[in-house]
Amino acid sequence: MKDKKQNPKNENELKTILDSMYQIAKDTEKPFFNLIELMKNEQTIMTAVHNIKGNKGSKTPGIDGKTIDDYLQLSRAELLSLIRRSINNYNPSPVRRKYIPKANKGKRPLGIPTIMDRIIQEITKVVLEPIAEAKFYHYSFGFRPMRSAEQAIAEILERIRRSKTYWIIEGDIKGFFDNINHNKLIEMLWTMGIRDKRVLMMIKKMLKAGVMEEGNVRDSMTGTPQGGIISPLLANIYLNYFDWEVAKMFQEHPARYKVKDVSRNGLQRVRQRHEDIFLVRYADDWVVLCQTEEKAKKVLTKIEKYFSHKLSLELSKEKTVITDIREDRASFLGYWIYAEHDRLNKGKMQGKAIPNMDRAKEKIREINKEIRRLYTFRGNVPIQVEIIERINAKIVGVSNYYKIANVSSIFRGLDKRIFYNQWRTWLRMNNLRGRYHSLTTPAKNLANRRDRHKDRNCRLFYVEELGVKVGITKFAHTPKRNAMKVNLKLTPYTNEGRRIYKRTTGKRDGLDRPNLFNEEMDFYYLKNRYPIYNFEYFLNREYTFNRDRGKCVCCSTALNAGNLHIHHKQRNLPLVKVNKVSNLVSLCKTCHKLIHNDNPVDYKKGSKKILRLRELNQMAKN
Repeated sequence: MKDKKQNPKNENELKTILDSMYQIAKDTEKPFFNLIELMKNEQTIMTAVHNIKGNKGSKTPGIDGKTIDDYLQLSRAELLSLIRRSINNYNPSPVRRKYIPKANKGKRPLGIPTIMDRIIQEITKVVLEPIAEAKFYHYSFGFRPMRSAEQAIAEILERIRRSKTYWIIEGDIKGFFDNINHNKLIEMLWTMGIRDKRVLMMIKKMLKAGVMEEGNVRDSMTGTPQGGIISPLLANIYLNYFDWEVAKMFQEHPARYKVKDVSRNGLQRVRQRHEDIFLVRYADDWVVLCQTEEKAKKVLTKIEKYFSHKLSLELSKEKTVITDIREDRASFLGYWIYAEHDRLNKGKMQGKAIPNMDRAKEKIREINKEIRRLYTFRGNVPIQVEIIERINAKIVGVSNYYKIANVSSIFRGLDKRIFYNQWRTWLRMNNLRGRYHSLTTPAKNLANRRDRHKDRNCRLFYVEELGVKVGITKFAHTPKRNAMKVNLKLTPYTNEGRRIYKRTTGKRDGLDRPNLFNEEMDFYYLKNRYPIYNFEYFLNREYTFNRDRGKCVCCSTALNAGNLHIHHKQRNLPLVKVNKVSNLVSLCKTCHKLIHNDNPVDYKKGSKKILRLRELNQMAKN
């Protein structure tokens, strides 16, 4: 990767290059140079802006007050040129400080960069992530593609069951994100193989951009701001060497690789002299599982020294504890972890996970507060419907997160905690009149969350307008399932990893995008500088093509580079609205011509849609 310059022409070529970088980083120790050229490539920039645009945070301004829409209204050439100039002369703006509440009633500081800084951070992340992913420890689960908290919990429960590791070190790093040493981080990036000094200098400037709070700018001598797009990746890189240090105590011990069949006999060789030790990490939260208390104490002493001397970090004495999960519960990622005898085989111990009830009760208080607000808006059903859907979103979010735990009875208990609040609220809204059956309806009669409520006869509280019933769902409607263990081949940077992810999650791949559009037509738009064909158009036409699954919305013909047209339903809308995906449709060349002329539609399939689009087109002209 030293002298070879990468210049992908489309999305597929960029994916191939990133896959190649991942494989090189995984199989060799070769360094990577010329990364800045790949960062300035049009396809890399387009991918980064796509990612930013799909994030809700793109509507949150930094200190300059701009959102993503301010940049999308520029022409493609103007925005590409602006981004490249910003990369060449990179000087990031200070981040805007914002505080959000934490579960322990404290406040977590967030740093909100400007949109331009976010775009450049995303570009940097796109280029560096495949290199870092190839070097990351297998059982690091936080803020990584195709990794999740569910996999982390599944790994812990599996290790408890198979390895009898009942002593858990619960780790807590004091102010981790605020105390990352910049020079050590840059040194780690260099060791990882990222040798383009221009990229390293950009990252150092990102880290030292400063923080603006109450009109004053404070320098950032250490730490990486929570809220920055690249911060989670840099945090994982900083802790990656800690991961491997613990792994070398057992799972990646050098003795493992001195046998012929490493996968079958490697750990057996290590067990001859060493006890089982397993690390599971999610961002800055981590646990180490050991077989004995004595071993746990020795490991914790080594970890404390490593954090202090190698990472310039300190563990919290109060929150870093050793727990025997046969006697007490360990806390990790909002779960309580413990071990108990198997019901069918009393001689075996099984790892169990249940929701951390302290956190769950906090969520219940939030939901009950929203339920009480319904009385404030009695008589205003539309606002009550919005509140009910907010309540449902919280219920579904909590239950989906905890459904991998032992939760059947817990979910019923949580439903009881909000039932009495609903009962009192609905009585008050009905002037203390009405019986339970008159205030509730079977779940299957509700118009909202139909898939969730289908065929359910349990009764739910609801509001009604024009015969449409909208009600509050239950935690218990979320079915429990076992946590899914991680497949170590899962990665977005190999064909096999992507196939496994698609098979296990059922998610569809996006269709190929930029290479399907007519370059001659693009040149025509740019040459004539039609304002309507700004950068947002070039982005959203690809979303439109994906939404329509690569087919003409009128006649369902499969679209390709020769017959694909993107049509504006209404061209007379303001510039900030005209290129929204809702105003764009994918058409074949034939249907597009029919919309823009008065010729009779001589085939039945799609004729109504063509006539409707033609009508909208005529309205725009008038």
